[in-house]
Amino acid sequence: MDCRIERKRHAMPAPVSARLHLPSSALAGCIHMAVERDTRGLQLDHAQRFNFYPASPLPSIAWIFEGELCMVQDHGPAQPLAFSGPLPRIAFAGPFRKPSASWSPGAVHALQAGFYPEALARLWGIRAEDYLNAIHPVEAVLPQEVCDALALVGTGDAPLLHQVESALQPFWRGAHGGKRALDLRGWFASLATRAAWTRTGAGLRQVQRKIKDLTGQSRRDLQLYARIEEAFVRKGSRERELAAVAVEAGYSDQSHLGREVKRVTGLSPKQFGERMKSDEAFWFYRLLDGYLHEAVD
Repeated sequence: MDCRIERKRHAMPAPVSARLHLPSSALAGCIHMAVERDTRGLQLDHAQRFNFYPASPLPSIAWIFEGELCMVQDHGPAQPLAFSGPLPRIAFAGPFRKPSASWSPGAVHALQAGFYPEALARLWGIRAEDYLNAIHPVEAVLPQEVCDALALVGTGDAPLLHQVESALQPFWRGAHGGKRALDLRGWFASLATRAAWTRTGAGLRQVQRKIKDLTGQSRRDLQLYARIEEAFVRKGSRERELAAVAVEAGYSDQSHLGREVKRVTGLSPKQFGERMKSDEAFWFYRLLDGYLHEAVD
């Protein structure tokens, strides 16, 4: 599978099945990144049409331009898979504290953009925690004028994320831009810095409360994602001992790392590593892996 990172913002996009898009500096304080999935023209079987995602502290907006996507519903180990009805053409998803999966009955072309929760709160008063582990039609969450603008995404000739930015720019204009965080670790560090600077001599409790005010999530919960990402980068594609990776990433031991990997991905480190290597449905993880390692090089 060909997974590429869009870096030359004016280059014509190549036909690939998965692409990661990075925001411009103007929207860096609003959009974290976006991923595009396009399986048109691919011959995928039933299992290959799943899409597995980790738990995430970021709310997102997804556009389905062609085809359908259904969410895999929670089920017990002895129960057959069950699916939701088709997702809305434009959907708003809150932060997910558990891994999730979707499935398409056929070819699909979709885009999902992750947003910083504090940006959505600043723009439209959205409390991300009110939408935890939930997906809604975008009309149920955002003002109508915003929905009208977002509905135009996918109708133009510009790269998709450029179209998203054009839709959001009138609302974001004048807001504090900020420097783009390369990853969740950078975002978490930025949050901690902003929280500490809001009050001279702020103690740990004050910083924790400010982070909760900004994101609707606790410092401890957000630290989980930053630490997992650190382990992900340190492990890389090399066959490194998990015990060493755990220590370097700030875990108490290998078991601690294993528990958090399972909490975020739903799998043990060994199972996750095996499926990420070749399972088509784990395309998102491979895309993210390529980006994170390129960003730190």
